[in-house]
Amino acid sequence: MEEKITNILREYGLKESEINIYLYLVGKKELTAYKIAKDLKINRSTCYDVLERLISKGFVSKREIGKTNYYSINEISSIISKLKSKEIILNSLMPELEKLQTVPEMKIRELENVEGRKQFNFNVFKLFQKKEIDSIYILGNTPSPTTGLGIFVEKLIEEGIKRKLKFNYKAIWDIKFKNHEIIKKFKKVGENKFLEKIPSKSGTFIYGEYVAFLFTIDKPYTIEIKNKLIAEEMKSYFNHLWKLAKT
Repeated sequence: MEEKITNILREYGLKESEINIYLYLVGKKELTAYKIAKDLKINRSTCYDVLERLISKGFVSKREIGKTNYYSINEISSIISKLKSKEIILNSLMPELEKLQTVPEMKIRELENVEGRKQFNFNVFKLFQKKEIDSIYILGNTPSPTTGLGIFVEKLIEEGIKRKLKFNYKAIWDIKFKNHEIIKKFKKVGENKFLEKIPSKSGTFIYGEYVAFLFTIDKPYTIEIKNKLIAEEMKSYFNHLWKLAKT
């Protein structure tokens, strides 16, 4: 029986010295540390240390009579009650800790063909319309007509005027497209700047918590990523290039 109790207490996390003193106190009334140390043949200072640990863990109580401290075990029900109280406290703490540890949401989707590109433009416009985004940054290698950008810009302008929505637009294009008709339309929305020989063959859209990469191989593709961390990193990269670009 005692071996079973010892194994349970060991599993709970008590050390051998703590188990020995605890089991010695079982069935006894209040004892002094001197008496416990003498009977168990252990150093008195060690005995005091172990008793204090048992008190902190809820297994033992201390009562002072005159100038002498007496020690006795707590009822198991009392120990369980304290553990339950701690469990409740820890459970209430979990939601707050989860908020601190939450990994930014990650969603990725792929849209193909011209229709997929137009769907992408429509989705961005709907986010703007719902006031879920108030800015868009574009790093463009080409304002290809297959992107539907012209209609997209016109819708932004129309919606912005109608609903008096504030919208922050910035774009960096390859300088060879400086006089392109679509880019002229974008001037009505915000600012355009230019760099020579942009090395990327894809266009990059950064808006709210989204980043999208637009490119064409055998057909138009759009890779859209929703992730706050990635969006913030790409925005920092864009702002660095913005300082280097020219009007």
